[in-house]
Amino acid sequence: MSGMLSMANSLRWTIPANWYADTAIYRLEQDRIFAREWMLIGFTAQMPKPGDTLARDIAGRPVFVIRTREGGLRAFLNICRHRAARLVPDGAGHCDLLRCPYHGWLYDTEGRLKAMPEFGDAAGLDRGKLGLVPVKAAEWRGLVFVNLDADACNVEEGLGDLVRETERQPLERFVWHDRTVYPLDFNWKNYVDNYMEGYHIPYLHPGLNRETDAKAYTVTPGDRVCVHRAPTKNGATYEGLWLWRWPNITIGIYGDGLNITRIVPHGPSSMALEIDFFFLPDANADPDDRQRKMQWTREVVEQDFDMCRSVQSNLASGFYDRGPLSPRHENGVAYFHDLVRHALAPLVSDIEPRSLTAAGRHGEAL
Repeated sequence: MSGMLSMANSLRWTIPANWYADTAIYRLEQDRIFAREWMLIGFTAQMPKPGDTLARDIAGRPVFVIRTREGGLRAFLNICRHRAARLVPDGAGHCDLLRCPYHGWLYDTEGRLKAMPEFGDAAGLDRGKLGLVPVKAAEWRGLVFVNLDADACNVEEGLGDLVRETERQPLERFVWHDRTVYPLDFNWKNYVDNYMEGYHIPYLHPGLNRETDAKAYTVTPGDRVCVHRAPTKNGATYEGLWLWRWPNITIGIYGDGLNITRIVPHGPSSMALEIDFFFLPDANADPDDRQRKMQWTREVVEQDFDMCRSVQSNLASGFYDRGPLSPRHENGVAYFHDLVRHALAPLVSDIEPRSLTAAGRHGEAL
């Protein structure tokens, strides 16, 4: 979907407040957004050898990826076809045999059921129909993606403008260094809204505001990607590449550092923010300098949390419906909301906002 969708001159409005707290909306998002996109599950460096695995929940479904003896990737639902046990522990791991830890059922890396120890007389049982449920998997420039949609396009097409925007960046050379995970008590879209504009920088980020010209901060939508640019107050552009890719990852490349952040929904009003820090290999690098860079990122990110909590509370209060978006500063938010609307339509209606004046007079939700 073209980023120009949100570039019209007409006034744009946010999506409805109940979309940030409603359980039915959350389930629709899992099915119609996260189960249909190429989702980052991990990094090639985590699974270099045959038998190496990556496992985590994607769109509420347990999924794992395994490196085959031939060096390729296979991915499946992480569900044994016998009694639904998880075959592979979450995170990065290794297994020489895909053996269920519950009753020992054995599968090969093609997902075929190979053995059912001590099962007894299985006459009439078709093992061929009890293989693991396959999931699409792909590697791209050191990143590992999965897609739950059997009809999904190839990964490069699915990543949209991420491919073009990073083509001059040495993504494959970066080495993982550290991870920070924040469990958070607000909706994932609430956080994306916040990320998609620099309008709030003067009010929430004093350090960043001293360095950058927030009035000249721009967000440029493309194909499922928004590129952020932050000119400094001396006229230069804030060094690096900063972008968001639909639906839930951000990438920051600055000097010798790379941050990849996943915005992971856990429920209608809960999520996790997972930040992975990478650096280019350099035997002479100052470890204290790298620690300072990571800590600076954490501090800037953490400055948004209290405001997102406050916004979440008001979105769920029933006294707010939606608000107007700044044509100057919030085109990125408008584009994100267009993508959400497109994904959920026609199952969810998004009616025109009521008059703020009329709503205020009658004490209704704004």
